[in-house]
Amino acid sequence: MTSRSLDLLTAGAPAAPALLEGPRVVTRGQARAIAEETARFLGDDRKKLVMVENPRSLPGALACLAALRAGHAVLPVEAVTPDDIRVHVERLRPDILVGPTCAAAVDVRAGYGRPEAAPHIGAVRRVDSSPGPDLAGELALVARTSGSTSGGRLVRLSYDNLASNAASIGTATGIRSSDVAATSLRTDHSFGLSLFTSHLAAGAAVGLLTAAPSSARFWAGARSVGATCVGLVPSTVRFLLRSPDSLAELSSLRTLLVAGGPASPEELRRLRRHARSVYYMYGQTEATARMTCLDPEAAAEHEGSVGTPVPGGRVEIRGRDGSRLPDGRLGEVYYQGANVMLGYARSRADLALPDVTGDTLWTGDLGRVEGGMLYLQGRVDRQVKVLGQRVNLDAVEATATAVLGGIATAAVQPAPDEVFLYVEGGPEHLERLRGPYLAHLGVPRGSLRLRTTARLPRTSSGKIKYTAVGGTATP
Repeated sequence: MTSRSLDLLTAGAPAAPALLEGPRVVTRGQARAIAEETARFLGDDRKKLVMVENPRSLPGALACLAALRAGHAVLPVEAVTPDDIRVHVERLRPDILVGPTCAAAVDVRAGYGRPEAAPHIGAVRRVDSSPGPDLAGELALVARTSGSTSGGRLVRLSYDNLASNAASIGTATGIRSSDVAATSLRTDHSFGLSLFTSHLAAGAAVGLLTAAPSSARFWAGARSVGATCVGLVPSTVRFLLRSPDSLAELSSLRTLLVAGGPASPEELRRLRRHARSVYYMYGQTEATARMTCLDPEAAAEHEGSVGTPVPGGRVEIRGRDGSRLPDGRLGEVYYQGANVMLGYARSRADLALPDVTGDTLWTGDLGRVEGGMLYLQGRVDRQVKVLGQRVNLDAVEATATAVLGGIATAAVQPAPDEVFLYVEGGPEHLERLRGPYLAHLGVPRGSLRLRTTARLPRTSSGKIKYTAVGGTATP
């Protein structure tokens, strides 16, 4: 039977640490007591959508834990502005707003009462009247996709989605109760959220940090909470590989998780020289977080792979007609598991819908399976026709980035029979691509245009934002 709540604090001794923020330590027993008190404050008259500002703060983390434990649904939001709040309120009509920006941004005309001061979680605003349809009983959280080729979509996740994926990640990466995960990523996206849920569910602790892992402030905070695990996206990996001081910090960690986009074998190889255990993972928000994991012991033998399915998951490669393809054949990655979302949401009314996916997900990613290991080769929607020839834009980028020694690139098709390749940095990089390398990029002769740009636009999760590529380019 589907769970109607989620308690992430059941494992571990009551005196064991759960949340650390600066010098403050909240034990698992204290966190549970606070969650119970906060749940009573939120009320149990009906299931509510609770929008929580900055879940990487102690008040925000406690509010999330309390809402999930009480059977409510959570809408986590980070880096919020008053305009962000108003968009969320108009679109999803949350019942309760938690956080100072949330409380201040919405006026009484929006149907909310005046701000209250809630114990442990701070400023709160409640809706004065019923917002509409009841929420689906299994709805636990509304997450936002990274939106590299669009503006991002809202994903409906269940309590079972969160619980199953947290357990799978804990098993796949060997989380110990003595571990401390530093929140190196936003928790309103799936990768950062999975670090939070998987460590708490395994009885480990979470160090609440908001600085970026490319900053000295983050690493000072990681040392202060005794972090043993950090999650990184590939763009941050590239930055750290150019920073000797940051590489020294990696050696103190027990585990390093890399996900959120493609990382080259060379980058991962260099990273493994400095970190004890590097887990390379593949996932999507639509699958709660992680779908596969490359174990460090298998990394050298299977370079270029994203590993095997996490426990409880299953991967197949299927053709355009939906038929299963044999090992070695390229097709769309099809995933099945208890962590697959309930479905998407566009409005409050969609939050009342039941599960429409049936635990199955067509990922939109191209890949092949060899010896049980999954290898990705870009996106289905990133295949284009140029002079009648099929071109994989992701493969063009991967080849160019490899030639340039890790310099970021972005390939787009602004017009028929043309591909623009943008290179981050100065014109000297273009000279390295010209000549014999052009033929290896897979674009028909005469159809490739090379451009430089000071900085490629990225989403909040570090992925290239293709809809904005080209705005700052120079020929």
